[in-house]
Amino acid sequence: MVFSMDFVVVALLLAAVASAAEGRPPEQLSPNYYEKTCPGVQDAVRAVMARRLDMAPAVLRLFFHDCFVNGCDASVLLDRTDSMESEKDADPANKSLAGDAAEEGLPSPVAGLGDLLRAFEERGLDARDLTALSGAHTVGKAHSCDNYRDRVYGDEGANIDPSFAALRRQSCEQGSGEAPFDEETPTVFDNRYFQDLLARRGLLTSDQELYTHGGPVSDLVELYATNRKAFFKDFAKAMVKMGNMRPPKRMPVEVRLSCRRVNN
Repeated sequence: MVFSMDFVVVALLLAAVASAAEGRPPEQLSPNYYEKTCPGVQDAVRAVMARRLDMAPAVLRLFFHDCFVNGCDASVLLDRTDSMESEKDADPANKSLAGDAAEEGLPSPVAGLGDLLRAFEERGLDARDLTALSGAHTVGKAHSCDNYRDRVYGDEGANIDPSFAALRRQSCEQGSGEAPFDEETPTVFDNRYFQDLLARRGLLTSDQELYTHGGPVSDLVELYATNRKAFFKDFAKAMVKMGNMRPPKRMPVEVRLSCRRVNN
């Protein structure tokens, strides 16, 4: 369990370092910088993650939302002002980046494979990145039945295990609709997500789409389902690659003098 949470922390730290370092003189940045300015920060992060297992999917979701919508601008660090709400004020277990841009820029839970591939390609990410990053759903849960209703109440011929569909319909009918992406090991970062896709037990339509049409993406699902090390390796690479994403050229950008506020 500790290993699993450590892996999430390391992947995020690698991505953050890569994001900060791209396009700048190498002598100005160091992956060990915080050892001097904030000794023990990595140990502190690991300790928090070990105590709050629900934080792993929340932090992964924050990083994905921050980078995928408008590039990695770290808007989640901004303090609240009279004219701007702060994302830091959200419930820690349910954090996500709010606003129209997030709603428009993120892939839909009912997106087809073609739409997913196009959305990732537009951001410089390929099919391997899409498949590996989707594996983040090996932890966490959907917070509403609305996210998977169409899948579990769809046609009988849909690519879904009947017993799994019945189980998730119960989630919709008997409670809040919360449901884990990975029923067996929802707090362990492993490759169970891909094994579930092989068994037609992907929770979201966009999950199961990775193993519906055959081809290279389905091949990757099969690889990750049987080779956890391959998944971990590609996930870390994809996280670093996504961490290098920059805001669109049309957007004004600045190097903030304080992480907590915009310069003007």
